[in-house]
Amino acid sequence: MKRNVLWLTAAVLFVAGCSQSSGHKAAAEPQLDPRPLGGAVHFTAAEAAALHRAEEHNVQKCMKKHGFDYRTVPVGDVQGAAAASRYGLLTPRRAAQDGYGLIAQRLSKTPSDPNARPFAGLSETDRRAWEERLKGAVDGPKQEIRLPDGLTVTIAPDSCVSVARQELYGPDWDQQYYTLQGLSNSIADDTLDHPLVTAAERKWVTCMRDEGFRYRDRNDPLKALKKQVDAAGTDSAALQAAGKEELRLATHDATCQTEADLAEQVARAQQQVERNLASSATTILTSYRAALNAALKRATAA
Repeated sequence: MKRNVLWLTAAVLFVAGCSQSSGHKAAAEPQLDPRPLGGAVHFTAAEAAALHRAEEHNVQKCMKKHGFDYRTVPVGDVQGAAAASRYGLLTPRRAAQDGYGLIAQRLSKTPSDPNARPFAGLSETDRRAWEERLKGAVDGPKQEIRLPDGLTVTIAPDSCVSVARQELYGPDWDQQYYTLQGLSNSIADDTLDHPLVTAAERKWVTCMRDEGFRYRDRNDPLKALKKQVDAAGTDSAALQAAGKEELRLATHDATCQTEADLAEQVARAQQQVERNLASSATTILTSYRAALNAALKRATAA
């Protein structure tokens, strides 16, 4: 059975001041943070920022080569993405400070695209030419990458976005990255369905019931919060109330995760799942890591 993970975490403080529930053992910080394939497709905030800037520089260079103006897009919320747990794991400290990151995500502003205004000033013909050079023409060459789950990703290899990636990471990057991303998702799904994890989640349900919450699934707190946030709209008082509720729920959630030894069981289950990986995955992983290390050197040297 495949499960969609709803959990989010972030490194942004919205509201402080939620007391931790009593009667359960405290977690030692830092907590285990298991990630599929040793976090191969997970980047730190510094890595993500450096790689983004390097890619954007390459896109700009490619667009200029073909006679188009392109302004590099600023780095977005790399801190939140880097902090997010693949399995929705929380520590009491993070829960009390950041909650699940739901309100922070709602209030965060995506960096504005500096190309939007110049693009709008172009003629229809020039806009089409600019966009086709950046992303690839609809009738242009395509490369299909088949993922482990049978789905495919379509790439426009002559677009400046693709050329920029190839220049930074190497010609086989897309095939390697998307293959490992799909494999990571499969590992995470199998880990969440592992008996060690489902047993720990049953303990979590019992613990939360003892705390006064009638949840049946670990996604339930976030589902309830999302409804509250959606109902709040742009009302600042309602959003602040939702933020306080987020911290309250997340703090109880983290305490019960600790009580159920959830992080430890996820780590054990993931290790068992990864023992069954094909040798071909190890080969791809080795090549991918070499390409990533080389890209990071180029990005940080720029």
